[in-house]
Amino acid sequence: MKRIQILSVALALGVCAVTGANADAHKPEHPILTPLEPEAMEGKYTELLAYEDQFQKNTGFDLKTYQLISLAAAAGMKCEYCILYHTAVAKKAGASDEEIKSVAMMSGLIAINSTMLYANQFDIELLRKAMSQ
Repeated sequence: MKRIQILSVALALGVCAVTGANADAHKPEHPILTPLEPEAMEGKYTELLAYEDQFQKNTGFDLKTYQLISLAAAAGMKCEYCILYHTAVAKKAGASDEEIKSVAMMSGLIAINSTMLYANQFDIELLRKAMSQ
């Protein structure tokens, strides 16, 4: 549990650092992700991270909804880092335990339906035709 709290704090601090709360406002940094960026990216990955808050605001989704969608994507990718982060931020934005559980169930339902269609090699053109009616 202590490791989860430390990671949550580190990621939260990283969001502050990326959004300009660092000493050098001209060069955004993320304490966890910037050191992982290869030099060949020339800081472009970190710059992308710096725009996420603005992107979220431009989507029209409130922070809670944005984080719940992000959690669903994280669950689909089975990314424990992303699940930890987006669950914590969603809860801070007002998401209830029931909403978190519902997102998990929705992700699972999408995954099982995808697995059934894919494993049975269902004809995608039949699905397209069914969806157009």
